[in-house]
Amino acid sequence: MKIRELAAATRDLEEALDHYAEINPDLAAAMLHEVRMAQSMIRRFPHAWHPLGSKLRRYALHRYPYSIIYRASQSEILIVAYAHFRRQPGYWRQRS
Repeated sequence: MKIRELAAATRDLEEALDHYAEINPDLAAAMLHEVRMAQSMIRRFPHAWHPLGSKLRRYALHRYPYSIIYRASQSEILIVAYAHFRRQPGYWRQRS
């Protein structure tokens, strides 16, 4: 199944990676690796994670305070946001 990201979601991830890279480049690399592993799990089991209403789901990263907010259809996974647990709760809702 194909994974696609909204441009705003890509910006979310880039901002998070930039933040961690300023602290330590290894943290950014580890976060990107965890995100890629999470995307692989979502691709394999798109309906396995916490539902957020009727269309969206949330996959919480383990090491970082972020969730991947996504919508699964028959043909693709659309990533709506890489949302920080505490910053601006629900800011991504208008994206869906």
